[in-house]
Amino acid sequence: MTKPLGLYLHIPFCRSRCAYCDFYSISRTPDTRFSEALIREIEMNSAGFKDRVCDTIYFGGGTPSTLTGMQLSEIMEALYKNFHISDQAEITMEMNPCDMTEEYLANARRLGINRLSVGVQSHNDYLLKAIDRRHDSKAAEEAVKRAYRLGFHNISIDLMYELPGQTPLDFEKSLKWAVHLPINHLSVYSLIIENGTKFGQMAERGILKRPTEEESWEMYQMMCRILPHYGLERYEISSFARKGYRSRHNLKYWDLSHYLGLGPAACSRIGHARKENNPGVRLYEKEVLSGNLPPEEVENLSVKDEMEEYCFLHLRTREGIPLQDFEERYGFPIEHWFGREIAMLKERKLLKESLGHLFMTYHGAALGNFVFEQFIIDE
Repeated sequence: MTKPLGLYLHIPFCRSRCAYCDFYSISRTPDTRFSEALIREIEMNSAGFKDRVCDTIYFGGGTPSTLTGMQLSEIMEALYKNFHISDQAEITMEMNPCDMTEEYLANARRLGINRLSVGVQSHNDYLLKAIDRRHDSKAAEEAVKRAYRLGFHNISIDLMYELPGQTPLDFEKSLKWAVHLPINHLSVYSLIIENGTKFGQMAERGILKRPTEEESWEMYQMMCRILPHYGLERYEISSFARKGYRSRHNLKYWDLSHYLGLGPAACSRIGHARKENNPGVRLYEKEVLSGNLPPEEVENLSVKDEMEEYCFLHLRTREGIPLQDFEERYGFPIEHWFGREIAMLKERKLLKESLGHLFMTYHGAALGNFVFEQFIIDE
């Protein structure tokens, strides 16, 4: 059977940088040289995947909606010309509310984009300003409703919690506002302070006010309680969806399926190798437009590396680790490597086993990093 393939296109441009973001991006809009290079990389890479059917495409960033309508049209044309795209493919594009004009959305829908991921982050305008977002809550709401009205009926939005100055009441209001928008997927991320970001610099100087542990726990409990009440079931640590609307592309990351990354800093996983194009837009453009594939870092995963990753990623999901699949892949039951750790986690009620799957409990998901650490094999 032909293995399906996911495509990920990294568009590393933002009109401005958010205070928390450490993803590779530059503060300008993509020019013609970039789109020409991306199309050339599509053409060169496709030769090795003629036997694959692409069932998901994901435009991530950065901010993919910084692409002009013409650039997006040319890139989509190149994808369809060079890859075998399934008629049922999920084609997702991340967008910022400020970019979601009627003209831009109508063009994206005409080109085959059928799923949107909208960076909303909060309903509180003070918090949006504090994290350097360019939109306010009214603009975000209008953008989502406009997209739905124009025929996008598979819409996800992002929210964040544990933001500086955020209270549990703020977060509760954001959640209850979000569930009444015409969406069927919600990604909810806790703030992680990364080195080199504006918030990272503020934290180093001791001037970043964070919610207390009690407030953070209250926000976490709200998320787990409110969203399922409105039909958005948690299927991964940070992801909630209505029935039938899980992100098919993101599931590829969690179950170790194959996906090909295109663009500067884009990641791929093909077979037992993990690859990442080097960052640097100008170097990327120079190499690709000279007829070379972009420079990349390649990591060939050992059985040990892959086994650990298999456990980490599957445990992020609601279903957890399928025990029979694990044994078929690695030759022994999971207890052969992690028996003592699994027994300890079950005793602490952080892991549970049922119907052939090993998965995290409600409290286990709240302590996910501790659970994941138990699946690192000592040398």
